[in-house]
Amino acid sequence: MSKQTGRKPASANKQERAKKDFGRPAHEQLVKGLSHPVRVECLTVLAERVASPRELAEALEEDLSNVSYHVRVLDELGLIELVSEEPVRGAVAHFYKAVERPLLSRDDWEKLSPEVRKAISIYGWEALIKDASTAIETGTFDSRPDRHLTRTSLLLDAEGFARLSKRMDELLEMIFEEQAASAERRKETGEEPIHAVAGTILFSMPTRK
Repeated sequence: MSKQTGRKPASANKQERAKKDFGRPAHEQLVKGLSHPVRVECLTVLAERVASPRELAEALEEDLSNVSYHVRVLDELGLIELVSEEPVRGAVAHFYKAVERPLLSRDDWEKLSPEVRKAISIYGWEALIKDASTAIETGTFDSRPDRHLTRTSLLLDAEGFARLSKRMDELLEMIFEEQAASAERRKETGEEPIHAVAGTILFSMPTRK
């Protein structure tokens, strides 16, 4: 049975998941979710597409039982959600996708260990690079004349770095506001959405010798 015709919505599980009432996962769940490399890899795949534990195991070249365990952990943490089920050879395959990841406040970020900060940064960076690579390869990256790409090397003091960081936080809020406004306008116009990715990055570099 094909995935397109054989899957059924996991409606039977919706009430149970509603009882869990995860809502938007808190940073503690994200930290725990990213504390193991297999879970990071699973989240990266599930942020891009729906997949079953078996498909994840094949894509990651990992043992199925190991991947299934980590998928259960991610599900319990509320970082992924069950979206459909499909009968497969007398069993039921479960298909998941990643839910919206939370934004960490500056206070939350400062409480994290260096190892966890690194894991979160790698997760976000690899997802961004994959998005950009896909867009370049398919020709959509440069398809709009109003696309934006800049790289600016800076020399800043601590105050300047902090001020730029705050401005980027403000830009992110504006990005979310514009997405909401776009959704409202599209309801009126019927315009097809432009699938876009916005990335903002500010980090310190090693001292040049």
